[in-house]
Amino acid sequence: MRITTSHDDSGVTRLVLTGDLDMATTGVLDDSVAAALAATSPRRLVVDAAGLGFCDSSGIHALVRARDSAQRHGASFVVDEPTGIARRALEITGLLGVLTTVTTVDGQ
Repeated sequence: MRITTSHDDSGVTRLVLTGDLDMATTGVLDDSVAAALAATSPRRLVVDAAGLGFCDSSGIHALVRARDSAQRHGASFVVDEPTGIARRALEITGLLGVLTTVTTVDGQ
């Protein structure tokens, strides 16, 4: 998995995920979330899931940990563009309604 991180002037930090989010790669997301929250203290943390090819239960758990970490740092949390298998995994686990999910984020 590859994660690209960007920050904007409105306090939004975006992590763009590309590849598979599974047991072998959840540590990469955990580390990226921790680094982004420590470096920028964003008001919103966005995980862009449009590029996820696969997401297993450990990947879903990593998204929940990311949300919890963001909230502990006073940031809102959004999963942007969950599509395909990632969206289906969120639906099956009942987390699509629990995690804030959107199809686009305008940074506001």
